[in-house]
Amino acid sequence: MQSGLRSMETSHKTMVILRCKLILVGDACVGKTALTQSFVSGGTTYPKNYLMTIGAEFNVKQVTIPETNVIVELFIYDCAGQSIFNQLDLNSKYYENASAVMVVYNVANRDSLLSCNKWVSGVKAIQNSGVPLVGAFVGNKCEFRDGSIDSRAEVDILEAKETAESLGMTYFETSAANNIGVDAPFQYIAEEFYRRYEETVQTTGQGI
Repeated sequence: MQSGLRSMETSHKTMVILRCKLILVGDACVGKTALTQSFVSGGTTYPKNYLMTIGAEFNVKQVTIPETNVIVELFIYDCAGQSIFNQLDLNSKYYENASAVMVVYNVANRDSLLSCNKWVSGVKAIQNSGVPLVGAFVGNKCEFRDGSIDSRAEVDILEAKETAESLGMTYFETSAANNIGVDAPFQYIAEEFYRRYEETVQTTGQGI
């Protein structure tokens, strides 16, 4: 499922619904599941204890595109992050036909940033459509950037932004624990997916 389109009648107007397959990748313990659960629940759910993701967890959330009659339905695959060299092969079945990717690292763990290139490369290797993926690069646990001498952040924001740019992705920082900036990367992916859909329709007459 790369994308889909359907319509939904409301009392005022017909809403057009686009479907976007989004995969979340990154090392274990960076907060992918917490980020997803916080977004899907509207900030009401945050896992108190760490539970290892096996394979992938699946969620669906609708995102309204401002000033349009369009809703992007995000089909979110939260992929496991343990043992990166093994998981790249195990996760490959979830990567197929993805429309967007969100790579997540922990700002307090430099190694998780260094792994991002491998995660993104693994995803791109599975793609054979020739259509560039919509990409968001997320530094989670930004509560550790408190600006004090006791700050636990190991990754400089400038370095992280440069890494994101080198991968052709847009950079965000979030705190799933404090529900800070959680919606922004998902909203960006939905809006960028819609923008590219519109461009493709205008150019070819077909959706992506």
